[in-house]
Amino acid sequence: MSDAVVADPDDVKRLARELETYRSKIQDASKQAQNAINRANWKDRQKQQFEDKFRDFQRQTDRFVDAQVKDFVKQLNALAHDLEKARSHRF
Repeated sequence: MSDAVVADPDDVKRLARELETYRSKIQDASKQAQNAINRANWKDRQKQQFEDKFRDFQRQTDRFVDAQVKDFVKQLNALAHDLEKARSHRF
């Protein structure tokens, strides 16, 4: 396969926006899960241990997804910019 990039910059930007939406949905789902845990009629040591583990998992997951998506979006936006620049220089 060639190293040439064959892509529409608008499609690349759209993909970047979709990844932002993906990140937002994951954050919303994480909040919903935390709210469900808070509402649960469960009050003992096991629940506290579960909550602690879940919060750690949630923090790790949120940090990982946030960092990865930000990196992907940055790369995609840079690619779209380069594609637009190349498109404007064609004869």
